[in-house]
Amino acid sequence: MPQIVWEGNKKGFGTSHDCPDIPDNAVKLRDADGFIEKALPYGIIPMIICVLSVFLKAFLNKQPPIEPLYLIPAFVIGFVVALPLHELMHALCYPKGATVWVGLCMRKIAAYAISYHPLTKTRFIIMSLAPSMLGIIPLVAFIIVPISMKPVLTVCIISAIFGLFSPAPDYMDIVSAIKIVPKDAKIQDTPDGLYYYTKES
Repeated sequence: MPQIVWEGNKKGFGTSHDCPDIPDNAVKLRDADGFIEKALPYGIIPMIICVLSVFLKAFLNKQPPIEPLYLIPAFVIGFVVALPLHELMHALCYPKGATVWVGLCMRKIAAYAISYHPLTKTRFIIMSLAPSMLGIIPLVAFIIVPISMKPVLTVCIISAIFGLFSPAPDYMDIVSAIKIVPKDAKIQDTPDGLYYYTKES
């Protein structure tokens, strides 16, 4: 298990810890800034899936599955899912010996999990995909829970939306890794962006 360091709420996003040097043959996979906006289209399909699930459940049961009274607590729970729990899921996927700094930046309504430990391509994909489980599990629950339990359904679908949409930047990184990164390469985060490199070259 990695060493997870909780940094609490910080004024600025990220961490000031030193990053080890990367090899000269490292290739940048993406920049550190501006990638969240570019990743928004990757959240469209998960959103469509959630919306279709609501309409399908309403159609099959001849009544809306969401109770407006419970939307506020549902959004609070969804917010927790989309921020600290999301980042914790990332952190838990790093190997033993890695250090992961986890924190919040409430001013920007953001959270982060940063580690400069290099990962294999497979482990990087697993790490990037892990937070989506926080959306998949409540979506499955929304599908199977009876229509009579509308408070639970409301919490489940809002949590599913947050949990499946918030990893949009991770989906983008996964697509890039699959398309570009060689099978035997290492992927490493840095303050300047995400890089990959191989032992050869």
